Amino acid sequence: MQNLSGLTLLELLITLSILVLLISLGSPAINSIQKHMQLKGAVQSSYFAFQQARVSAITKNLDVTVAMRPGENWCAALSDSGVCDCTIPKECSLDGVEYKVDSVDYRFVSIDKVTFGEDNIAVFDANRGMAIGHAGTVVFTDGDRQLKLILSNMGRVRICAVGSSLGGYEAC
Repeated sequence: MQNLSGLTLLELLITLSILVLLISLGSPAINSIQKHMQLKGAVQSSYFAFQQARVSAITKNLDVTVAMRPGENWCAALSDSGVCDCTIPKECSLDGVEYKVDSVDYRFVSIDKVTFGEDNIAVFDANRGMAIGHAGTVVFTDGDRQLKLILSNMGRVRICAVGSSLGGYEAC
């Protein structure tokens, strides 16, 4: 008798069918995790942009503007030259360098609501980095969950979850 090693066609088909079943059951969970991570990434990137605006306002003794555009093709950009449109490339800059966070890097995330003053802008003043008169919120969503970035009149920026706690962020 000859001892043959390897897989039979039947064993290979059974293995492949089990693999396909596991992938089809696991892919929605993977998509959900990816959306959740992109939501957190977009909010955290925007949070750090707001912090950078505040620090730059204080250190450079200039008013720094954060321009926001809500919707599917959202953006947030910093400017040391006043109001700008973050949808136009290189219009918003800080020390001649474009500082922008937008939907290109976070395709599952959109901005539902911006509640800053006129023109959806926040301004950090040159003296103390405060946002007096420009406080507001930005609500980011991945379609299922929402995170809110909150700017106070004192210039404090924080993140909270709309509804129940989410990914380490307490409920608002």
